[in-house]
Amino acid sequence: PDDVVKLLERCKNIVVLVGAGISTSLGIPDFRSSRGIYADVAGSGEVQDPQEIFNYDIFKQDPTLFYRYAHKIYPKTERVSPTHAFLRVLYEQHKLLRIYTQNIDNLEFKSGLPREKIVQCHGSFATASCMQCHQQVPGKEIERDILAGLVAYCSNPACIKEGTKTMREHANGKMKRKRRKRKNESDEEEERSQGVMKPDIIFFHENLPLEFFDTLHQKDKQKADLLIAIGTSLKVSPVAETIGILSMIPQIYISKTPVTHMNFDVCLLGPCDEIVCDLARRVNWKIDHDWISQKKSLRENVRYKRDGVLEYQWHLVE
Repeated sequence: PDDVVKLLERCKNIVVLVGAGISTSLGIPDFRSSRGIYADVAGSGEVQDPQEIFNYDIFKQDPTLFYRYAHKIYPKTERVSPTHAFLRVLYEQHKLLRIYTQNIDNLEFKSGLPREKIVQCHGSFATASCMQCHQQVPGKEIERDILAGLVAYCSNPACIKEGTKTMREHANGKMKRKRRKRKNESDEEEERSQGVMKPDIIFFHENLPLEFFDTLHQKDKQKADLLIAIGTSLKVSPVAETIGILSMIPQIYISKTPVTHMNFDVCLLGPCDEIVCDLARRVNWKIDHDWISQKKSLRENVRYKRDGVLEYQWHLVE
């Protein structure tokens, strides 16, 4: 990885594209691995396609499917991973142009990075909005319902819809749970219907925020000098198209599993946390994280892919 070290030393406007793999060490599951959330949903047998839990059209008809699994991906920690700490170091070294994150756990902000350096391509759990009155609230206000597997409802009194019972019967017949009565709420008020709260994450069939397109095409495309993709399978468009849009600059891929549908200049395969920490050590950057053990190091075996791209397989050794 000497070439990677040289790039880190030389480049001044690094774009980093991150996925769920940078948070798995914190106990937050990814989506597409054998232990990911989709495998969990598929094993339940209640849907044909596990991606239906993030289908916007289905959510509008019956939000119970999403809320049944939301607690599994909801960030229950205030900690960040060593990879998040590495991103902070890039910023402190005045090397970071932008982070494009597909993650919805909001941990990039908790690592201490400023807002202008982060584009949340798929939104996050940080806020939630009512499907009926569109009032937005901090995500913490619906945390209790998420962790209990219950549908969260709007707390805005103006959202009450007279004449509609809170017991909602949807066309597919799945949602039949009565809303939990709120404190100081009368029986009459409980029978009124309020809008369903939706975390401000981007579901399938929803548009990505304009910030993603505007920042990438109007600001970063002309300025970026290195792209690093970390912990992502690059299977979800349009975010995955970032690789092609920035094809004119060197590109590095870091993940446990290789991608076969895209080409990178260098692939570093192994645990993301350990790889980025080892790279930082080689560049003499200090990552401040209590999980980093001085007794562990990485050993890499070099081989070449069929297309000639240099690929390293990393192994953690004592």
